[in-house]
Amino acid sequence: DWLGRDHGVSTALSARAFRDARLTAPSGAAQSYIGFGDNVPLAGPKLAALTRGALPGVGEDCGWSPAQWNHPIPATELGRAAQAIGGRGSELVTGGAFTDAAVMGRGDLDHFRILHFATHGLVTPPRAGCPARPALLTSFAPSGASDGLLQFGEIFDLRLNADLVVLSACDTAGAAGAETTRAAGLSGGGGALDGLVRAFIGAGSRSVIASHWPAPEEYQATERLMSGLFAAAPNEPVAEALRAAQVKLMDDADTSHPFYWSGFAVIGDGARPLIAQR
Repeated sequence: DWLGRDHGVSTALSARAFRDARLTAPSGAAQSYIGFGDNVPLAGPKLAALTRGALPGVGEDCGWSPAQWNHPIPATELGRAAQAIGGRGSELVTGGAFTDAAVMGRGDLDHFRILHFATHGLVTPPRAGCPARPALLTSFAPSGASDGLLQFGEIFDLRLNADLVVLSACDTAGAAGAETTRAAGLSGGGGALDGLVRAFIGAGSRSVIASHWPAPEEYQATERLMSGLFAAAPNEPVAEALRAAQVKLMDDADTSHPFYWSGFAVIGDGARPLIAQR
């Protein structure tokens, strides 16, 4: 009898943040959805991912091992989300087109009401003693213009006008280090929701769906959760849409443990519609 079975849950960073989120007008962006994912492997064979986060025990000094890029998350959930939302202007950016340079170079991200990233979240430092520098894994650009990471400061500098950003990756509700926030010209760092969530809200998203722990690939749990989320009826509140998707995993014996369904949270106003009927 989990709390999440009967209650749609969302998180506000403070009473003032809740008030501001509730009073903020919805996005007036003309296009409905853009999804990013399915990075190009860097070297070696393409391997299946067990979670959507960092591999344990790899990395050199405080950098990431090339092996991180060899477990791309298939674009299946992105395609299903785009199909479910329909409407005008759904777009998928995958494979070699999904680089950090390409994301930063787009001048039209503020034209989309929903942004959806299905990739690896590199939030936990690669080893003890390394700073927390949260990022989303992307493809490398052949020209060398991309380092394969969409990082905190780069995200903060994006120009968005989104109702929702979905971070379908591991640990995306985790913290950023003080060094990372200072490099972006901000104070703070080190607190929960101070990393990728803060970056996307600072960039102009009204709400974010992020994860508190590794997003499991076993039993296609995360893909099924996200597909269920975007199966929401028009004008269904985002927290209720997430709850309905979670209940389906609760009721399956393979995925009934909370590890599989309760890691993702709505940060913002969960009463806003996921897919606003226009």
